[in-house]
Amino acid sequence: MIDRTAFRRSLPNCVRFTVVGFGIACLAGLALAGLATTTNASESIVVVLLDDSGSMKTEMRTNSGNEPRMSVAKTALTRVVGQLPAGTKFGLLLMNGARTSQGWLIPLASLDRASALARIDQVRAEGGTPLGQSMKTAMDELLALRSKVPYGDYRLLVVTDGEATDKELLDRYLPDMISRGIVVDVIGVDMRSEHSLAKRTHSYRKANDAASFEKALTEIFAESSSSSSNDDVAADFEMIAGLPDEFATESLKALTMAQNGEIAERRLDAGFTDQNSMANAPIGTASGPVTPTEPKGNSSVFVVVVILIVMTAILSKFVMSNQRR
Repeated sequence: MIDRTAFRRSLPNCVRFTVVGFGIACLAGLALAGLATTTNASESIVVVLLDDSGSMKTEMRTNSGNEPRMSVAKTALTRVVGQLPAGTKFGLLLMNGARTSQGWLIPLASLDRASALARIDQVRAEGGTPLGQSMKTAMDELLALRSKVPYGDYRLLVVTDGEATDKELLDRYLPDMISRGIVVDVIGVDMRSEHSLAKRTHSYRKANDAASFEKALTEIFAESSSSSSNDDVAADFEMIAGLPDEFATESLKALTMAQNGEIAERRLDAGFTDQNSMANAPIGTASGPVTPTEPKGNSSVFVVVVILIVMTAILSKFVMSNQRR
């Protein structure tokens, strides 16, 4: 005769854990859906990568005549940083200066306005344009922070007046950088032609004089502030925190572990087409899949991971309860 007593005793636990597991999976999915779009972020996290190469000494037009590009950049940055909302996480990375701190003139952290403005004033133009390595350094720092704080509007703003002196390295890193769900904005400073990043990043703005430079900076930071004005994601995390610890803990681990590793190189023949090479190709030649879309994250993959973790926890709990009986 089959003994169904143990099954009947364990059934309520099975149902209970299944319902809780389904609930946490759904809530995690909602949170991830919010994380996948910058419009539901609750914090603004911005790193400015500033080209401090020697060419930034070249003069450009201003309302009062001509000034070095670096002076124009520092003036615009000073005005914009002075208006950033409290709580903004901000970092300023130089391509050549601040070598003792790996290029970080202002390490990525909650904005200390007075300190930031004083440090911006110290920037001097000298050196080359190692854009590839510098973008990787900035992106790795953003990803490291996102692994701890998975919600927010993460942006990398590149301000440069020239092409990369480490072009091959840039070409190898760029596909991975664009795929990580962090917005990459570029301002081309007083350039005769469009920068090669113009069609390979999420936004590109020309700044051929001081007014257009400040306008470009203001627009980008305004987008960041607008994207970070909603607290829906934080609310979702509060809902998850209200559920049993074992499920909330595992789900939050899944939220923070994906797509936040360091940027890796990718071969040019692995589905990436160099736009500079295509510039000399015959008219009508397909350029390949390099145009980035607005970051949408990998919510479907994350949701599957969360569900698998939750269901594994449910199964383990069910087996252990049966063993005790």
